Amino acid sequence: MKICAISDLHGQIPKSIPECDLLIVAGDICPDRFEGRLTAKKVPERQLNWFRNVFVPWVDAQPCEFAVSTWGNHDWCGQLERNAEYGKLSVVSDAPVMLNGVKLWLTPWSNQFFDWAFMKQHEDLEPIYAQIPEDVDILVSHQPPYGYGDLYDNIGNGKKDHVASQELLYHIERVRPSIVVCGHLHGGYGKYQHGETTIYNVSLLNDAYQMTHPITEFELGEPPQVIPWEVLRAQR
Repeated sequence: MKICAISDLHGQIPKSIPECDLLIVAGDICPDRFEGRLTAKKVPERQLNWFRNVFVPWVDAQPCEFAVSTWGNHDWCGQLERNAEYGKLSVVSDAPVMLNGVKLWLTPWSNQFFDWAFMKQHEDLEPIYAQIPEDVDILVSHQPPYGYGDLYDNIGNGKKDHVASQELLYHIERVRPSIVVCGHLHGGYGKYQHGETTIYNVSLLNDAYQMTHPITEFELGEPPQVIPWEVLRAQR
């Protein structure tokens, strides 16, 4: 199965994707503001209209047979409509999708910081990720697991800290999916290996919200390639 995967568009849509069987979108799809001042948190209905009238038609026009997405912490409209079907696109929150014998599980959550959508404290994320069944082939999570593309500056102590989810990593080790697709931390874009699981951070935007990262393409079941975080940082 040929797969294309993207995340963290924040309203910036690529012209097209390569031809594939499946398009995966790992959240933070929608614009953050409207008319330069109205935040999506205040007008989630406007964000949902953009999703339905701009993003969904774009997906339907892409050269893929199926498309699945989950929400991210900037997608306030997802709290109005957590699961939906639009043409070839299935929007899923904490539930499975089966496509041509491949089982996916999609989850929109991130670690709590400030006041954004789909965020929870560590102890509240644990029972959510515990729902992921052990026969999942592809796990789609908005946030990445701890230790994979998640070294960011700590303003308080001037050092770099891992900021992603330890709970998610624990349940990846329990489930051992072939593939994890994530985003959320734009600077973590790249491909990593954790045991038998290949992890793709597929953010399209960099940390400056510029669309600089290529669309991620892979075949389900391709041999793993390890790219350390330090190498990826040195390449940018």
